[in-house]
Amino acid sequence: ETFGFRGEALASMTYVADVAITTMREGQKCAWKASYAEGKMKEGSKELCAGVTGTTISVENLFYNVRTRRNALKSGAEEYAKILDVVTRYSASRPDVAFSCRKVGETRATLNAPLVLENSGNDGTGDANGDGEQKKEEEN
Repeated sequence: ETFGFRGEALASMTYVADVAITTMREGQKCAWKASYAEGKMKEGSKELCAGVTGTTISVENLFYNVRTRRNALKSGAEEYAKILDVVTRYSASRPDVAFSCRKVGETRATLNAPLVLENSGNDGTGDANGDGEQKKEEEN
């Protein structure tokens, strides 16, 4: 499942933004990170690093080298609101995938939608530890 985000789009983004991809498979001890700019992997950027299972794609400085497109953008706040709307919709439709969205320069994410496990105890049954036993309330 690709969320409609195809490989060609990712490759195209490397021509107009600074892109970093960090990925780690389940069971691996380290993640791999590579950075791209102007359509190519930055020399020496492929490296082992700390990470979590899955793939993180970071896009910064969008349209830094395409002045006419950059000038067509609205204010930073308006563009960020549009991005946040899209990421929020994806996160609402896919609780099995973690999403976060943070504005450049901010220390906290505006949106932080963690992975929701099927047996997380949040299903209203009182089975918080997933063992099939419901929590019993103590009587006074």
